[in-house]
Amino acid sequence: MKKALILLLILLMTASCAVGCADKPADATTAEAVVTEAPTEAPTEAPTEAPTEAPTEAPTEPPTTEEPETEPVTFGEFIVEPDEEASLKVTNTYGDHMVVQRDTKIKIWGTSNRDGAQVRGLFMDDEARAYVADGKWEMTFSPKEATAEPQTITVEDTCGNSVTINDVLVGDVFVIGGQSNAEITVSNYGNLTSLVKNDEDKPIRLFMQGADGVIAVKKTTALEPSEEVIKPGWKWKTATKAAIFEFSTLGWFFGRELLDEINIPIGLICTAANGAKMNELMPPELSAQYKYKVGGNVAPSQYYNALVHPFLKMKFKAMIFFQGESEGFSGANPAPKNYARDFQALFDEYRKRWGFDFPIYNVQASDYTAEGAKTCVNIGQVRAQQFDAYRKMSGIRLIPSYDLGSDEGYWNYFHSPYKRELAERILRLVLADMYGIGTAGDALAPEPAEITLSEDKTYITIRFDNVGEGLKANGEGGEVSGFTLGKLSKLTAVKAEIISKDTVKVYVPEKTTPNAVGYAIEKHIKKGAADLCSSFDVPALAFHKSL
Repeated sequence: MKKALILLLILLMTASCAVGCADKPADATTAEAVVTEAPTEAPTEAPTEAPTEAPTEAPTEPPTTEEPETEPVTFGEFIVEPDEEASLKVTNTYGDHMVVQRDTKIKIWGTSNRDGAQVRGLFMDDEARAYVADGKWEMTFSPKEATAEPQTITVEDTCGNSVTINDVLVGDVFVIGGQSNAEITVSNYGNLTSLVKNDEDKPIRLFMQGADGVIAVKKTTALEPSEEVIKPGWKWKTATKAAIFEFSTLGWFFGRELLDEINIPIGLICTAANGAKMNELMPPELSAQYKYKVGGNVAPSQYYNALVHPFLKMKFKAMIFFQGESEGFSGANPAPKNYARDFQALFDEYRKRWGFDFPIYNVQASDYTAEGAKTCVNIGQVRAQQFDAYRKMSGIRLIPSYDLGSDEGYWNYFHSPYKRELAERILRLVLADMYGIGTAGDALAPEPAEITLSEDKTYITIRFDNVGEGLKANGEGGEVSGFTLGKLSKLTAVKAEIISKDTVKVYVPEKTTPNAVGYAIEKHIKKGAADLCSSFDVPALAFHKSL
């Protein structure tokens, strides 16, 4: 009995000390536990090869992610005792005019110099609590339905500090990742600026980051994963003309047209960076595992450290990704042969760190005109590897863009002005996959389902999925351009024709032993030179397969 009484006294004393700055006995109330996530361990093995013809699953809405079950933390009465030297900060990924992801738990986090202090958050009809531990705090609000009515988030502590975030909307958030064709801003395209109007009264919000800010701190802030956004000017903004002009072109036209379709708030976050190689977007543990020591504009992992890492606790709807040009350049560049491996490993790791299997809408590399082909000599191999990665992954769509490259003579041949058309192509898939508007079959690109070499090796038949009412091409009598035979290092253009609704016959020239067949993988694809598409005018995916 004495032992029981002593234990009870110890427990009571411990509880009374947990109030932080208030330092008073507590009336017991409960709130969500603060969950400290264990550091993600570096992968120990490179991803293994999946069967070439592994099916891919359609991206779906990200599931509401449930936190691990933990014992509820008991919080004392919220008693304020002012402390002028105490500080309270909220992560700067949050801010006025932001959009938080609907229908999933909403984390908010920050720092304080008063370990043991209580922190309380108020959002809509919800209250969340946390204790400060090791200078950090984190709390979780329950899922919220979409609303375009401006809301307020208030965070306060028992030391007398308070932070208010105004004009918060609840809707769908999309991340725009990759390199320059994802980052390049509307201001770079005179042909598109006339389409922009002041939309600051619309429920669409923008968070723009970019390569220049990271390059400026590559010897300091970008050396390690950053918990905070690295530039004060990188913050949530309403869609004024000025903000739109400085936002991702691909992201803006996708988001604005999505808003028109679904009429709920849209948040867009850009994590793309000009010239980014895959290894610069990798977490440090992953780039080290693959022994990457040299990047492009920055060192391996530095774009991840500065642009991606600060957002890992923030949920979103899906990621749009456009990258690969840097691996396509000529010179001492071994990356293309590992591109599929790296792509799959990158997104396996991203999904692990974000804590949910978010959908991926990946753009297959474009054409960069005859001028661009002089330096981007490996871009066909990149397209082939992008297809291979796609076939090994779930929750991913691959969107062709080789037909939307710059026109010959266009001054900015690496950055096609057809971003709006590409955004619309992605949008059709997103609407079908995630909102039930239209059907995915109308928006999917034809892709090879079965490749067969004839017994006499004089022709190859390729059966395609996603053909709509049937394959079509510009050539007379069903003739199709864009098919090649041979290894990537020595491609030979060959004759092909559509022989049924879903099948193409590729002819093997005399005295030729075919070892591989490809489509749209040459380093330069002239306008109309790869013209196979579905009945809904969606171009076929580029691919290269051994026979």
